[in-house]
Amino acid sequence: MQDNSRKYIRAMLILFCAMFLILCIYLVYIVGIYGNRWFTSPYNTRVQAQKDNVQAGRIADRNGELLAYTDEDGQRKYAATSARRRAVCHIVGDSYGQTIGAESMFAKYLLGFDQDILDLLAETFSSEARVGSSVMLTIDAELCDYAYDLMDDYWGAIVIMNYKTGEILCSVSQPTFDPSYMADYISGERELAASAMVNRVTMGKYTPGSTFKTVTLIAALRYLPGVTERTFSCDGPLVFDLETGKYLPDVTVDDSDFVNATGDLNYDRQQEGVEDTETEPDVVQKYSIIRDSNSSYHGSLTLFEAYAHSCNTTFARLAMEIGPEKMAKTARDLGIGDEFLFEDILLYSSSYEKPDTDRNLAWSGVGQYRDIMTPMQMCMLTAAVANDGVVMEPRLLYKVVTKNNYVRYTPSSKAYDTILSAQEAQIVQEAMLGTIEYGTGTRASVSGYTVGGKTGTAEISSDKSVNTHAWFTGFIQEEEHPLAICVILEQAGGGGSVAAPMAGKLLERAIDLGY
Repeated sequence: MQDNSRKYIRAMLILFCAMFLILCIYLVYIVGIYGNRWFTSPYNTRVQAQKDNVQAGRIADRNGELLAYTDEDGQRKYAATSARRRAVCHIVGDSYGQTIGAESMFAKYLLGFDQDILDLLAETFSSEARVGSSVMLTIDAELCDYAYDLMDDYWGAIVIMNYKTGEILCSVSQPTFDPSYMADYISGERELAASAMVNRVTMGKYTPGSTFKTVTLIAALRYLPGVTERTFSCDGPLVFDLETGKYLPDVTVDDSDFVNATGDLNYDRQQEGVEDTETEPDVVQKYSIIRDSNSSYHGSLTLFEAYAHSCNTTFARLAMEIGPEKMAKTARDLGIGDEFLFEDILLYSSSYEKPDTDRNLAWSGVGQYRDIMTPMQMCMLTAAVANDGVVMEPRLLYKVVTKNNYVRYTPSSKAYDTILSAQEAQIVQEAMLGTIEYGTGTRASVSGYTVGGKTGTAEISSDKSVNTHAWFTGFIQEEEHPLAICVILEQAGGGGSVAAPMAGKLLERAIDLGY
């Protein structure tokens, strides 16, 4: 009996030791994964206490343009002009921790947490105030200024990145705020536009519209052998039973009443927010229909022509042929739904919800239903296409410099994932080049350079009472100018007519600046 008791106690001791070891390993893992997010939280009392003892370092763009600094009185100051402060506010952040920008993401450098023992000893015996390191960001402030000016009164987001390195060169979100007046915003003395402190580039969850056809195209390449050699017929709307959502291939309807029912309306915001909800296809009598824009059909066309002309009926048919399981798997394989834990930015997840009817499946294939994408992830997907299938981790930190102008840290580029084979990437590149050459994105062309892209016109209200979001995402196919871009303008109309020309101007300006 005594031997059995000893064996039982020994077994329990081994079990508890194993559980303790697993807990320790888990704690190390969880701190490694989430530690930076916890550290940068505005509720981190250690960071708040450090602000009382250390003068925060400077924040500058990649060219040394000053974006934030601490003056002689210990007050945090920002760029000299209001326009620049507003252009980069979501990237720089604020000293009150109300937004997630460089002020919080890089607090460990700015507040001197990265200093080694020799630095600490030197400052201990110095009469000068402790000063944190300066941070240089990958953005070009001049390019951000230009993007901010182009957006004018539009709400939305613009992001440009180097698809070879992942460096974020431009990131602008509208509406904006002025970090110089954060205390007044908090007290209520100054008003803010709705969701102005939300960085729409990384946190905006939008219906992607036809930009999502890139996902459907990739799924077709993977699951429909010979799809690039096929010819498709686009001669009228697809018809579905209104109640069951079942596809009715033998039923035809006249959708002429829908011509000009949507399109570019005057810019007049009718709802606010940064997260879209589900829409329904058009309704004719007892049927739901999926039609092409303004009921303009294309006749017989190839897969590349269908993509270039953004043919809804072709991509809706493709989605139904691929099936919900494979569409959902393709979305997952492309990183849609990933929980991103990047070092430099906080990026919200996009999503693809597996459809339950023919109608919803077809609707999702054209970027509607419950498809949701952030502008940053759309840019990352486009960047992967341009970079032969490799997604680079988005980078915002360019270098860390001490108060003595010693470069303490220069981060290196990291590959996040390979989401396409080189062959798949080349096929999608060809499709995107066609969109600019002869399709819906011709207004995004840049003279003297090879541009690929995809437009999107995303419906966000089933009754068409709210104007569509205008999307464009694209890239420059040049070794010397590896640029990827995403533009979304909320309720601005057509992607080809509004977002594409803006993207073309931005790419041209980026090239002129040497990127």
